[in-house]
Amino acid sequence: MFKINARRLSSMLIFSVMFLTTCSASTAQPLLEPSTAATLLPQPEVSLAETAEGTPDTSLEATAVITPTAYLPFISRVTGKFVGIYLDEYWTDESVNNSLPPLDSATGKKHTSVGWFIDLEDPAFSVPIFNLPGNSLYSQLEALWNAGYISFINMGSSATAAQINNGERDREIGYAAEFYKAWVDQGGGRRALIAPLQEMNGVWTAYGNNSTSDELKIAFRRITDIFAQKGVTREQVWWVFAPNGYNDADKPERMFENYYPGDDIIDVIGFSSYNYGYCIEYPETYWRWESYPEIFEPYIARMQVMAPTKPIIIAETASTAYYYDAEGNPVIDYNQMSQWMVENYDYFAAREHVAGVFYFSFREYDGFNCEVEIDPDGQVLSGYVTGVSNPVYRYYNSFDLDLLLENLR
Repeated sequence: MFKINARRLSSMLIFSVMFLTTCSASTAQPLLEPSTAATLLPQPEVSLAETAEGTPDTSLEATAVITPTAYLPFISRVTGKFVGIYLDEYWTDESVNNSLPPLDSATGKKHTSVGWFIDLEDPAFSVPIFNLPGNSLYSQLEALWNAGYISFINMGSSATAAQINNGERDREIGYAAEFYKAWVDQGGGRRALIAPLQEMNGVWTAYGNNSTSDELKIAFRRITDIFAQKGVTREQVWWVFAPNGYNDADKPERMFENYYPGDDIIDVIGFSSYNYGYCIEYPETYWRWESYPEIFEPYIARMQVMAPTKPIIIAETASTAYYYDAEGNPVIDYNQMSQWMVENYDYFAAREHVAGVFYFSFREYDGFNCEVEIDPDGQVLSGYVTGVSNPVYRYYNSFDLDLLLENLR
């Protein structure tokens, strides 16, 4: 069923004007994989929009004569899902070029989005704007954007929700908003996903461990309000609610539903969930191999009840390579890890309302190493390649991604 709302209509009208006037190409984002980009118009949102026959139309001749009445439904049927990745990098032009194109080449598919972390206490937010390229928020956003990747920013803090709510981080939030505004105002469709206070229902974060769910809902709104006050519009950011899927059964108050700040300020919902298997970093009592029936499906179903009109992403996931031998002892088994990837990416591909998946490929995080990297020996595991090769996973520029998310509402 074709649905219209103000944001979608606005996007469609913008696309139509840009398309019909054949405006000059943006330099902001090489928006498609090299094999198809050269044949497209400067704003290649049509590359992923399906034609009436259900196949992409990429030729200049085919697109040049489209009228507004034909083009509006044409661009409305952007479908599929996107692939995201976390790598243990500080993103510069050099690190982007060294790390991401080889990964895209190995998988045969360009990743749409790259997840990374920055806290409100970062030095980037300690001073006003005076040197954009030297700011770690701005420079990472721009380095990824220039190479064709959309940022997914996890914006944490060492503060409690109470400290945020009483204004103790207003300056830092304000500077973050100003730098972000300076970035998006350069145009070209610049936009990022931002998840304030990610995994807020977990005790491993300062704000999660020392705050109530009501306090955290207020803190989330305070952050989005300050961004709005600094001029960041809802068309310039996707706000993401990104808790952890898990909560201790003895602590039902930590169920993620209790932390949801409300449909009016959220664009995308998602959660973190991992298969830690038989990781030797964890106590033996936690050893078990888990797949989508245990660590994804229950949380997705709950999120659909919590916010039925919101598209869902898997904000963080990974599988350990630690499996078990005949005696039940932990062993590193990349074949089992690869099989997990194939099964779960196939599951996500078929799961309604799941818009995208971010794989967390860090060798070590918070002092733990559970062998979750997708390229442990410098070569991408076959399971990841096979998993993301499913044709439902596609590359999206920011315009297409907005339409995809709207279509899942």
